Amino acid sequence: MEAGGHACTGALAGAAASSALGAFTGADLGIAGTAVGALLGAGAALLPDLDADGATAYRSGGRVTAVVGECFQWLARTAYGGTRLPHDPNGDGEHRGLVHTPLFAAALGLLVALGALLTPWVTGVAMVLVLAPGISALSRSGPRWVRRNLRTDRDPVALVVAIGITCALALAGAMAELGWFAGLSITMGMIVHSVGDSATRSGICWTYPIRRRCAKCARKSSARCSGARWRRGHVLPKSLRWSVGSRRGKRIERAIEVVCLLLVAVLLLPDVAELARTLG
Repeated sequence: MEAGGHACTGALAGAAASSALGAFTGADLGIAGTAVGALLGAGAALLPDLDADGATAYRSGGRVTAVVGECFQWLARTAYGGTRLPHDPNGDGEHRGLVHTPLFAAALGLLVALGALLTPWVTGVAMVLVLAPGISALSRSGPRWVRRNLRTDRDPVALVVAIGITCALALAGAMAELGWFAGLSITMGMIVHSVGDSATRSGICWTYPIRRRCAKCARKSSARCSGARWRRGHVLPKSLRWSVGSRRGKRIERAIEVVCLLLVAVLLLPDVAELARTLG
């Protein structure tokens, strides 16, 4: 799935999670809670592609996110080289490897949440690095007037807006409460990304580091298999999967984007109504 599809599905998951947390736990995320949740979800859903040079998340923060991306790529290559089994595919395991696994998503979200307990700076830095690519990708997928008037589809502008939002939340005293939510949003968004990729023909390694029979040997119950840890899985039957970048894939992903953005707008209505009452 391309960046727009990932960002829009992540935004829907983030907005829904924010609304659900407010409804079931009484957590006060503020008037703009659903909007912040949507932006965090959108950005988090782009983070796994830090393992690919030139991806939206990789370039969104300039040299800073490029360095983070290079670190993630090194981790992915190291994990693949150190744990691959005889029936795993050839290659370096960099893209759609470790960084795309649920294990890595949970570990990164937990790391951010624990870091937030030590200092609110962890939350602030995480917010900026997550919000910037989300704002950029959503602007490209949203109405044309957003790109024409706000220019937030441009990475430098999106980064400035992300810093502004983070500073506003800090001044409002929300950083202490947002640490755990930022960590949860990162984990959830990254898993949403993996779901999107596993709906395509590429798939992702859902079960790493569990040793499994490889796909070829799994079709032959009597065959002896040396095992595979990096076997990719899918969430759709083979006939429904699409190739990323193909004409059919672009149509499917555009439809997904439109539906997700409409649902996010519906979820934002209570916040908009409350804001209107406050201002009125």
